[in-house]
Amino acid sequence: MERTERKCARIWIGLAVLAMGALFAADLVRLYTLHLGKAEIPQNNYLQERDLLGLRGRILDRNGYVLAESLSGRIVYIDREDPKLESPDIDRSALPLDLAALLNVPEERVYDAFYNNEGRRTTRICEISDNETIQELIRRSSPTTKEGRIAGVNFAEKRSVRSHPNGARLAHLIGFINAEGVGVQGVEQRFDEELRGKDGRIVTEVDARRREIPNRRIEEVPAVHGNDVILTIDNNIQYIIEPALEQALKTYQADSGTIIVQDVYTGEILGMATQPSFDPQDYNHMPQEQWKNIAVARNYEPGSVMKAITVAMAMQLGIIDENSTFDIGTSRVWYYAGRPLRDHAGGILRPADILAKSSNIGTAMIGLKMAEPSPDFGMEEYERVWRAFRAMGFGQKTGIEIPGEEAGILPHYKNWSKLSPTRMTLGQGIAVTPIQLCNAFATIANGGKQMRPTILKEIRSHEGALLRANTPKELCRPLSREVSAKVLDMLRGVTDRSKGGTGWRAALHDYTVAGKTGTGQIPINGRYNDTDYNATFVGIFPSTAPRLAILVTLERPRGPRHSGGNVAAPLFAEIAEPIGHYLNIPADKP
Repeated sequence: MERTERKCARIWIGLAVLAMGALFAADLVRLYTLHLGKAEIPQNNYLQERDLLGLRGRILDRNGYVLAESLSGRIVYIDREDPKLESPDIDRSALPLDLAALLNVPEERVYDAFYNNEGRRTTRICEISDNETIQELIRRSSPTTKEGRIAGVNFAEKRSVRSHPNGARLAHLIGFINAEGVGVQGVEQRFDEELRGKDGRIVTEVDARRREIPNRRIEEVPAVHGNDVILTIDNNIQYIIEPALEQALKTYQADSGTIIVQDVYTGEILGMATQPSFDPQDYNHMPQEQWKNIAVARNYEPGSVMKAITVAMAMQLGIIDENSTFDIGTSRVWYYAGRPLRDHAGGILRPADILAKSSNIGTAMIGLKMAEPSPDFGMEEYERVWRAFRAMGFGQKTGIEIPGEEAGILPHYKNWSKLSPTRMTLGQGIAVTPIQLCNAFATIANGGKQMRPTILKEIRSHEGALLRANTPKELCRPLSREVSAKVLDMLRGVTDRSKGGTGWRAALHDYTVAGKTGTGQIPINGRYNDTDYNATFVGIFPSTAPRLAILVTLERPRGPRHSGGNVAAPLFAEIAEPIGHYLNIPADKP
């Protein structure tokens, strides 16, 4: 009996040792899995997943000023069926007004979300990133709040929110991101891949109070923030040109307007304004047509500003020189191919006179010389004119890093009529984009080199490491240095009142200016009228040592003053002088 009891005791002790060994082995396997092996995510109520926001990269100006950045924020919805709306503490009639003031959005939008969205429980109102606003929403949504309590608001969804410190300034160039976080229009679209961040994730075990248990984190994928895009734009220059353009649209009752400021030697765009503008954080409440950056995406007939290009290319081809003369008569009307061409100049003109007085007939005569066939070079009739315009960048995209760029409209010479070389050379029947036109004048200014216009300076990582530096790129050299200098000298006469220059209102106090006015009729249903015009002035300064080319154009200015000399030239003078002083450009006037 005693022997049997001892035997049973040994068996139980052995079983106990085996059980303890098994438990110890299980713990070892668990430790290995958690710390060295690939963890299997347990499916229980003590598991918590937490997303880590990968912020979108910033967009900065050339001096490091933030133009757009992403912050941690919330999406705000109106919930029409929120049970808290039935509380006697809630004043439903005052809610739209209170919420609009708190969120800084139009009252009509909040009112419509509450009362005019039948069939929809929730309506997205806005995004907020301001922590004070978020905390105020939390406080006023609390059941313990008695005075000013709000309801019907859902702001639980956290996300990366795009912030624009300048509001609507530079909206067309910067663009915006949509509800899915994808860049739309402008820099946001063009550099979406570089700017986009990547969210991370944490999977961990928590206790009954939902607190993370130390050393029980199962998975951790860090967030990756997007790269920063640094532009060539100078925000201080933008501050000068945008208010001036906005005021000009009001003064002249114009439909739209554009200003471009370009460094003539690098091709860098220092300023680009388009009006009317829009709020990139409120883009859905603006017509899509207003999103378009007309500085690169609008084809328009520029009018007489093209005469400078015609004279420059005719001199480059050796067809004329600065001493060539053209007798345009005194009747101020000239018939060719059965059609009249009117002028306000008369007599015998040289190229400098043609530009200063903006002679239509004189330019048309130069166009006819250029249009003659050139058998020695294997060129047909009209071909030299067409190739000259192509060489100066017309009829093709410039390659600037802005989505939606148009190529302009330059019909192939084989499709030209007999009248074409007398009209295209003075800016009719040819359509250009503002960026093409500005770049063509920059080519004249810098000695004949055609640079690629650019808005990109560099791209850096979130930590500041340089990933890409954008260097100036020369596309071609359509003009010689000698021809460029002679044309530049002629264009000074355009801003000289004593020489009858049509652009004398563009003259500056401290700087000499070379430029050209343009008043292009807008074709309506294939016909021109006397009420719709594009008023343009492109100026180069200081003309003795060029630094900048500035284009100003207004669409459909109304009233008796609608010409480029009366509308665009004064606007150029208003912005060019302070820009020159800001950049410390030395004065070249005594």
